[in-house]
Amino acid sequence: MKKLIFLMLGLLVSLNLWSQEVRNVAQYNLNSAGVSVIDVRSGDAYDPVAYFPEGGEQALKGKASISLMYKGVEYYFANEENKRTFLTNPSKYEPTYGSWCARAMVTGAKVPIDAELFTVKGNRLFLFVNTRAKRFFDRNIDKYAQDADREWKQISGEEPRL
Repeated sequence: MKKLIFLMLGLLVSLNLWSQEVRNVAQYNLNSAGVSVIDVRSGDAYDPVAYFPEGGEQALKGKASISLMYKGVEYYFANEENKRTFLTNPSKYEPTYGSWCARAMVTGAKVPIDAELFTVKGNRLFLFVNTRAKRFFDRNIDKYAQDADREWKQISGEEPRL
């Protein structure tokens, strides 16, 4: 009976580990404190929800006093409402490609971002290093996102957030 119990516990643990998403935070664009959505110029952290329609569709600096740790990554929010919104669906609001430039990720490069340059398409937040990178990516988002998704999978082991 003990063997059966241990076998079943082992199976449950294995199934649970199998169902967990792969998350390779070591590959993310984070500052030394583990905070995401960091502007390359200022070093400021930005609110990931603010980019979406429900957050106002603008780049807003987050506040350290309104922060949240989610699966090994810390996010700063501009207000408590955005923090609550993030908690309703964190995978929607996390930036694609670990907060690296989406255009650069098309070629597998990890390039820091200008947090004020972004595109939201559906449930995906794409960030960019400069306006040229944004214009390039926006010309054919579906194709370039597919290319960048493939490169990000190679770098991080993560499936794309869709």
